[in-house]
Amino acid sequence: MIKKIFFWFVLFLALVNHAQVATRSPYSYFGIGATNQQINVASSGMGGISLGLNHESELNFTNPSFLSNIQLTVFDIGGKSQFLTLKDGTQKQKTAQTELSYLALGFPITKKMGLMVGLQPNTSVGYKILDEKYNSQGGIDNITLYSGNGGTNRFFLGTGYKVTEKLSLGMEGEVLFGNVKNEILNKSVESQLYTKYNKQSNLGGLALKIGLYYDSKLNEKVNYSIESSLKFKNAINKTSSDYLYTFLYGSDGREIPQDTLFQNVGIKGKITRPLLFHSGIGFGEKNKWFAGLEYDNQSAWTYDANLLESMKYKTTNYYSLKIGGYYIPKQNSITSYWNRVVYRFGTRIEKTGLSLLTSTSSSSYSELNDFGISFGLGLPIGNQLSKLNFSAEFGKRGNINTGLIQENYFNLRFGINLSDKWFLKSKIY
Repeated sequence: MIKKIFFWFVLFLALVNHAQVATRSPYSYFGIGATNQQINVASSGMGGISLGLNHESELNFTNPSFLSNIQLTVFDIGGKSQFLTLKDGTQKQKTAQTELSYLALGFPITKKMGLMVGLQPNTSVGYKILDEKYNSQGGIDNITLYSGNGGTNRFFLGTGYKVTEKLSLGMEGEVLFGNVKNEILNKSVESQLYTKYNKQSNLGGLALKIGLYYDSKLNEKVNYSIESSLKFKNAINKTSSDYLYTFLYGSDGREIPQDTLFQNVGIKGKITRPLLFHSGIGFGEKNKWFAGLEYDNQSAWTYDANLLESMKYKTTNYYSLKIGGYYIPKQNSITSYWNRVVYRFGTRIEKTGLSLLTSTSSSSYSELNDFGISFGLGLPIGNQLSKLNFSAEFGKRGNINTGLIQENYFNLRFGINLSDKWFLKSKIY
């Protein structure tokens, strides 16, 4: 198992390091990109709730206090394929993208304490938007192409400790790093020259999260769980370089620079990510079924004045509501494999924290909202504790009725959870 984990870890690092585009959403233009859900495949099949992930062989990315339950060494890796249909009321466009979503390793320190380390994309930038201006005769006067790629990643280290049989506490530290590149290419029919604006930004920061988890019996069969976590307010430092220049394309397709109109190097700024509050409650019968509800809330992100470059959007408060659960027909069935499968389901609604200008005449902004319904499977492999996890999510982001581009998406997630006992003491018989 150690060789397998090493192989997947090296592969994940290589792909994260070289991948330039992890999304195709036009909404990744704003801020530092589209925020990726910090969940694993098992959680995504339940609408994104994490309360159901309290087993000895499961990792929890939302609340570090759940790590106190880990009794096995757990390696979890996941990926996502997203299929987008974009609509603006007059046109429709389809696109697709596949990416690795996370890699994490968890293991017990003692019977009451567990630890997890992992790497996960945090935000993603990947868009191309073409804007054409026409003259009175219907011909093209001006063409502008907006494009961007990059994003941020997070390296995290968390631990959970069981204070009593019912109460656990946890803490997680996060290192945020990455870079974003944005370009604006403009060409007027009246000029032979192309004009390009290029901006490259390096980002980095630290964050801290704490959590608690309480689990008790409601009756002989059913348990109830209450959990909550706080991700404290933190700063994301940003260093940018801007270039505006003209050029011509050579016969080989390469740019031939002409004039540098301006350049600014080493522009420093700060983005403030406010306190994120998370809480949930759930009920279930161990190894049989579970149902829960979770809520997240965060105030609007704030930017230094020199970083809020576009007045076409503003940040607002974020919240999400998630409902989901799972069902296992018979975990120890020896007659039917499908009775041992974990069947997951869930739904979520999100207010993303982004509002876009939809009317310049009335300065009207429309909030960008997100809604999704998901289903998932946990297929037992090997020792029955390891699983192949799959989830499918159908959703919509934005609404053409409010003047926004509407994204209808289908997310197909896939992952593998390998669980085994390590560090066994030698026995003499």
